[in-house]
Amino acid sequence: MHGTRSAAEPQVATRAALDLALRLALVALLAYWCFRIAQPFALPVVWGVVLAVALFPVYIRLERLLGGRRKLAAGLLVLACLALIVIPVVWLSGSVLDGARYISSRVEKGTEGELSIPPAPESVAQWPVVGPQVYATWNQAATSLQSFLRPFRPQVVGFGRWLVGLARQAAFAILLTAVAVLIAAVFLVRRESALRFATGLGARVGGERGVETVRTAGAAIGTVAKGVVGVAVIQGLLAAVGLVAAGVPGAGLWALLVMVLAVAQLPPLLVLGPAILYLVSADAGTTTLVLFTLWSLLVSVSDAVLKPVMMGRNSEIPVLVILVGAIGGLILHGLLGLFVGAVVFSVGYRLFGAWMEDLPGPEPAGPR
Repeated sequence: MHGTRSAAEPQVATRAALDLALRLALVALLAYWCFRIAQPFALPVVWGVVLAVALFPVYIRLERLLGGRRKLAAGLLVLACLALIVIPVVWLSGSVLDGARYISSRVEKGTEGELSIPPAPESVAQWPVVGPQVYATWNQAATSLQSFLRPFRPQVVGFGRWLVGLARQAAFAILLTAVAVLIAAVFLVRRESALRFATGLGARVGGERGVETVRTAGAAIGTVAKGVVGVAVIQGLLAAVGLVAAGVPGAGLWALLVMVLAVAQLPPLLVLGPAILYLVSADAGTTTLVLFTLWSLLVSVSDAVLKPVMMGRNSEIPVLVILVGAIGGLILHGLLGLFVGAVVFSVGYRLFGAWMEDLPGPEPAGPR
């Protein structure tokens, strides 16, 4: 009798293991299937969460002004946000597409005389160490830009096509942002339910520490959204005002590139500098050239004032972290991923730093 029970036990254990493996496989399949179904909506939902956290202080003030009417406050906030999106888009969309197409067609055709740069000033030759080489190279490009760029034609053509693709991605990013604004409004109206879900998920995963992690993530999202994305948008709009006022063609494309560089924590002067050279080559008036140069310098250094105000003086995140998040997001999700990637990767960095701080340190060595 005892021998029969002993022989049956391995079969029971095997059957139980197979049942467990089958259940886990079905759960994994269901989870993967749900993930694939929800994947197309992940980017606008995440962007909606970022916007909801960033707009929360504004929404609360508006709700108080309206006597606690949440839906009315959300509706007015959505209208205001869509106006802030639509008006600049309508104003600059034509110049974005026209500028991208113009540059792309010129560099692909290599039309002589269509693209030119002014000769180098004599003072460039007096620069220490690199002056003579820069002066000679500059004048070579000014004499025949087509001949100068011929060895780099594949790269130049690729850059032109990238500009056209960037303009198309901008249109898609604007559409997703409009959808994300509506999602953010829903989160704001139902903020108790959204917060309860987030804290409940954190508690389920990590207990009290998980709840604290959710709070840390929320604070990090608000900080980075305002200090990185918000500053980049402001710098892009300021650049657009100056470019349009100076009469630079394709102002929308230049402003879009300024915004991209600002998110990647690179100086906008990398874009506005060539715009200044264009005004020089186009024989713009001295007043226009001086004012636009001063405006470009103001736009480039404005982040030094805007970031402490919007991000907080004690909330700095390493530039490398933001740069990696922005570039990785751009590669993975296109132009909108540039903004989302910078926020998400910075939040991950913050959470990782908080987790590392909780690790126990080495125990002090006892007396020998």
